[in-house]
Amino acid sequence: MTAMLTGLAACSGNAGEPVNPNAVELKFMYWGSNDEKQAMEKMIQSFNASHPNIRVKGEHVPGDYTTKINTLMAANQLPDIAYLGDSLTMKWASEGRLLDLSSYYDEYPELKNKLKSSYLYSEPGKSIGNYTALEVMQLFYNKELFTEAGVPVPPADPQKAWTWDEFLEIAKKLTKDQNGKHPGESGFDPKNIVQYGFAFGNDRSSWGPLLASNGGALTDKTGKKYTLNRPESVEVFQKLQDLVFKEHVAPDLIQQQDMPSNTIRLQTRKVAMVVDGTWSLLDFSNNKQLQWSIGVLPKLKEPKTMIVAGATVIFQSTKHPKEALEFYLYHNNPEKVDLFKSGLWMPIEEKYYTDEQAIQSWTNNAAHPPEFRQAGIEYARDYAIKPSTSTLRNWPDIGSKLTPGLDLIWTNKKTPQQALDELEPIIQPLLQGVYPDE
Repeated sequence: MTAMLTGLAACSGNAGEPVNPNAVELKFMYWGSNDEKQAMEKMIQSFNASHPNIRVKGEHVPGDYTTKINTLMAANQLPDIAYLGDSLTMKWASEGRLLDLSSYYDEYPELKNKLKSSYLYSEPGKSIGNYTALEVMQLFYNKELFTEAGVPVPPADPQKAWTWDEFLEIAKKLTKDQNGKHPGESGFDPKNIVQYGFAFGNDRSSWGPLLASNGGALTDKTGKKYTLNRPESVEVFQKLQDLVFKEHVAPDLIQQQDMPSNTIRLQTRKVAMVVDGTWSLLDFSNNKQLQWSIGVLPKLKEPKTMIVAGATVIFQSTKHPKEALEFYLYHNNPEKVDLFKSGLWMPIEEKYYTDEQAIQSWTNNAAHPPEFRQAGIEYARDYAIKPSTSTLRNWPDIGSKLTPGLDLIWTNKKTPQQALDELEPIIQPLLQGVYPDE
């Protein structure tokens, strides 16, 4: 019975088309929303149709992806190619579990034409590939609320990014209590706010870009000295804590637990501005009830944003590295995958940020507002830094200790200086240096 089923499977593909029984089979595992799953399935079918000697089988993992792939690693049942979080990518790369793509540069020159910031190196000159897409953090906003308040919208030009004081004044004018009063006005009731000017999360994607903007960092350049309690870092966390508990222009974490997604927060006028990644362009463009656009984040000393993205990797255990490379190159080609035009992904190939025709090919659509030219393309190309998850060795252990320490700031139980000082003896022993950048 098993042999019969195997024979039947070999005679038909996912699209009902004939399958080459001698084709090399690859397994590709990935996460993502239902929209991403549909796009991936379409891309896989297209690849299989255009590569009759290779047959890729996709596996979408909707739940706890990290647990799933760790289990497969322990059982020696890894797929040939897969999405992987950036910190786990770097850890496994340094352990030799991922294919060194730099050894294939001569045979596949297109592996070398990506943006420099997208490459991930486990050792000097040894790259396991790139981020799957180049996603950066931006400000998304409800345009109607800005018009009603009579205030300017967030700048799209990184060089014209709001200073922190400019940003705070706008956030106050967009915040109002049940009587329509704003923070700073006589009679303002901070316990009955119906519309906040701004909302931000408690993870690195919110505070990371501001930290870089102010010259702060979790460690020094060697990655072996804790520096998060230095003045330039403490100032960032103090400003963020003040937004919630002193200025009353942003909801706290408990209030946010009862709020819907960022898209719906803006649509329902609970918040006027949110910090989110460029991947959210897909959800925002699908919301036809919201007039939205994007701008750059406020700056402290200089404009900065941060890459927040996972990687696609080929495992060292694959028996078919060249076929896996064929699929790897195909899957992040904007001409082959709808996810770039839909707004979920940004390309990693350099020409899509420098060549006008190439830029038009993926941005000339409703998912990319006019402001995206500066707040998306220019911002990602010239102002984006890599996150600590990609640069610091031993991040999984560091991150697990850092989060509960920072929660004392977000819940107002400690001042930033107190919380960041208390983290030093916890984080310092975990620091093991940085990965190379080229």
